[in-house]
Formats: sequence, C-alpha cells, structure tokens
Amino acid sequence: MLTNIALIAALRHELQPLLSMGNWRLEKTSGRNFYRRTIAGKELVATTSGLGKVMAAATTQMVIDHFGVDLVLNFGSCGALAPGLKVGDLVLAEKVIEYDFSSDHKSVPVTDCDAELLAKLKMRFPTLKVGPLASADRNADTIEVRNDLFLRYQAIVADWEGASIVRVAKRMGIPALVLRGVTDIGDDDLTSEYENNYKSVLPGVAKAADEMSKFLIGEK
Repeated sequence: MLTNIALIAALRHELQPLLSMGNWRLEKTSGRNFYRRTIAGKELVATTSGLGKVMAAATTQMVIDHFGVDLVLNFGSCGALAPGLKVGDLVLAEKVIEYDFSSDHKSVPVTDCDAELLAKLKMRFPTLKVGPLASADRNADTIEVRNDLFLRYQAIVADWEGASIVRVAKRMGIPALVLRGVTDIGDDDLTSEYENNYKSVLPGVAKAADEMSKFLIGEK
C-alpha cells in the first residue's frame, strides 16, 4: 500500500485549488515551498515545479530524494488532440511520449505509467479518459501539430511536463501518474482558450487528484 505521495503541478494557480482542500503545512527546503498533509497516518506532499521538462525533472528528483515518496502524481492542464474530447474532461495518461526528443541514434522515448495503479483507478473513477499523452517543451498549438501527434502516436492530449516526471520517477523505481484536465481543444488560439477555461477546469482537476490520492493510500 502507498504511504507517501507527491503531487506536482507546474504552476501556482494549478496547485492552489488543491491547497484549499484540507490542512496543509508549509515546509521550506532549499528555497522551495512544499506543502505537507497527513491523512490516516499517510503523508502527502505537494509542490510546483515551474514550466518545462528540466524544472519538472529536477522537482521530481528532489521530492523523491527528500521526502521518500512512493508515488508521484503530476496534475494540471492539457490540450486535446483526440476528436471528441471536451473542455473539462479529465485524462489519465497510460503512457507518456517525449515527442520533441530528437536523435539519430535513439527513437522518441515512450514510457508506460504504472499498469496496476491505472487498472485500479480506471475501475474506481470510470469517467476518466485514459490514453497516451504527448509531452514536450512546446505548445501543440496548431491543427497540423495536433493532428500529427494524434495520428503518429495515438496521443489523446498534450502537455509540457508529464513525460519528464514519469521518466525520472521510473528511473528511480517509483511509480508515477499524470492526471490532466482539458483546457483547450483547438477551436481558438491556445492562449485565449486557456485563459477562458482554466479557472473552471483546474478546481475539478485538483479535486480528482485529491480523491485519487485518498483512494490510493486507502483512506476511502
């Protein structure tokens, strides 16, 4: 059974709805803010990473080393790639694809998320959309890019940090999950869609992350 879960969001306004739930205590480490909460004798630690793969990877390594977590849960916003997804849909990544990786000697890294945990969560939260997530230090902000990612990788959504978090955690022998809420679907420019939708979407993502964490530590 899991006993110590780290929850990582990229930005403060993605983390804030989670912090509004329950009693979190602030802990400062190496100039960074971490928020801790005890539930049924189990520990949750939440923090922000900042944007992009480098910051997300560094934060993941830090929480594993400093807090001894046995699961990393990344949560936040994403853009839809698959037809039929709607603003507000909650997506759980079954694998992550680092699609901006470029090398003549190695293919694009694809990392599976923990199959056992995914199976439990799909049964407990049947409304979640589950599928591959494309992740890169860039926006999937044109119809051409979105269509290509969907057709090339069967990715249903895109984000910035998910692939690096899962890859670092897996390298350390720690399972990782990525939960995202759809804030843009390509009907308008990405910035406008995000600004119009994030305030209504992010509280639902945080609520789901909170419920998933409690379920995985056996609280309910």
